Amino acid sequence: MVFLEDDKHGDLVRRMRAFQRRDERRRLQWAYFCDTNGSGVRDPARHPEAFLLQFLEVFQAGELPEDFQKRSDEAALVLTLERPNEGMPEDAAVAERLKSSVALLPIAEESKHAPRGWSALHAALIANDSASAATLIEAGDAVLLNQKSSAGHTPLMLLAMGRCQESLIWRLLERSGSASVAARSEQRFSAADHASEEESRRLPETAERLRALEAAAIRRTADCRCPVCGDLLSRRPRLAFFWERADRAEEENPLLRQFFSDCRHQSLMQPRFHQINDTKRIRKEISESMSVLLALEQEVPDFGRGWHVVDLCCGRSVTAALVALRYPGVTISAVDRLEPRFLPHFAEAEDGGGVQYVQLDVLGATFISDLEKLLDQADRPTALLGMHLCGNLSLRAIEAFNGLRAVRTVVLSPCCLPAKAEKSTPQHLFATRDQDEQYLLWARHLEATLRSTASASHVTSAAIRDILSPKNIVICATKQEGEQKKTSVLDLAVVVVVGGCRACDLCDKARGRKSSVRVVGERGSSNTENIFESSSNKQTLKHTHTTARTHNTHKQPSN
Repeated sequence: MVFLEDDKHGDLVRRMRAFQRRDERRRLQWAYFCDTNGSGVRDPARHPEAFLLQFLEVFQAGELPEDFQKRSDEAALVLTLERPNEGMPEDAAVAERLKSSVALLPIAEESKHAPRGWSALHAALIANDSASAATLIEAGDAVLLNQKSSAGHTPLMLLAMGRCQESLIWRLLERSGSASVAARSEQRFSAADHASEEESRRLPETAERLRALEAAAIRRTADCRCPVCGDLLSRRPRLAFFWERADRAEEENPLLRQFFSDCRHQSLMQPRFHQINDTKRIRKEISESMSVLLALEQEVPDFGRGWHVVDLCCGRSVTAALVALRYPGVTISAVDRLEPRFLPHFAEAEDGGGVQYVQLDVLGATFISDLEKLLDQADRPTALLGMHLCGNLSLRAIEAFNGLRAVRTVVLSPCCLPAKAEKSTPQHLFATRDQDEQYLLWARHLEATLRSTASASHVTSAAIRDILSPKNIVICATKQEGEQKKTSVLDLAVVVVVGGCRACDLCDKARGRKSSVRVVGERGSSNTENIFESSSNKQTLKHTHTTARTHNTHKQPSN
């Protein structure tokens, strides 16, 4: 963001710009201070007043180190290598020096079909060609020596894994390879982590020295990193961009608008939530999680303190985080088979407490019994949430709902179909090649499974148009006594009903069909209309009613 220039701040900005124009040394001193304390941002207008005053105080006290230019380039290089789209410093000369690196070396020419980020040095190391790797290390520049492969591996990481001669590690570090000593791969391992593994066959002293260098690099760039795990933070998380857009009333999606209008969600901007606020598809994931939570709130009106939520196959735990922020006092278990290092730092966050991560294999033989122990420990009514459960994971969620007494409600959204080759897979799903119709058939199958195995439950299925994914059906089931609710639709739309004849519940009932899928549209609509296109005749079958209430007055056919 650019700070508005009031009198004092504006005077400081003008003073800093004049300061840089006086001589090259002062400009570089300002650049060093920005790269080491301000995430590489060198425009004075983009810094608060306190930052500008801090620089002037340090400068006047003579506390800037003599080797500030070297340190400035090092900090800028770290930002550039780890965040190539965001870390490039604004100084054109430094940027050009860092960019003009991947020289055409005669030993191994890069293939134009090579993966993104793949270099000649990566190829030599993967091939265990120590001679070629040594020549490339001697001839290469800083970017080549620190470049990440498509898997996020730097040359230093490959050497730490056991590739080529161990002595090349130290030569690489001497030749500017230390800029990536704290970098992490896509699997979130550093060079020191790889060197510590037994299969690397590296000396213990090597791992210890790399660990010390990593710690020193993290300390030097601490202002740019997560205070918990040391990951390099973006100057501007992706979530911040979408939040600013929503503040300008430019967000059109109703689910996203509702998310950004709730001040409770602002805690996700904390650095400890960087695994969420800077994920690539954060906008899509928020729409998915919001749809599940709104369905849960509609399905269980008294949901809140005293409940236990299981975020099944949680991934980055976006749903778990939103539950924690919206419902203080709710116990939350995020379940997945991912290593904990991929998840947000819930324990250290100011908000988001009450979330525990439990590493379980949902398709494992002991999953149901393990989950039962978890529910017994919570000793609360449990809502089981599963957003975009792939294949048989949806059936596993239904199995847990039906088999565990503590689970009162399940809200799931299926994703891809199970493998056709599996014996348990319903083959009628593949009677059509239309993927949309396959998905609809799979959702109907899951709904029917819930109805047949839990006849006392209230089951609904809704296709939520505002989910930013074609896989947008949300299925809810609740164990309850007494009269069932007439409908359970997200409180943001009118229902468009798609039944077995791709028309409506009334037609389904007349034909003895049991399955119905409701397509949720915009709030305030008075009409409902089926938008499903039959793959058999390729004609859109439309069945329109005056109001959604027409459907709600008809009970679901009994099993």
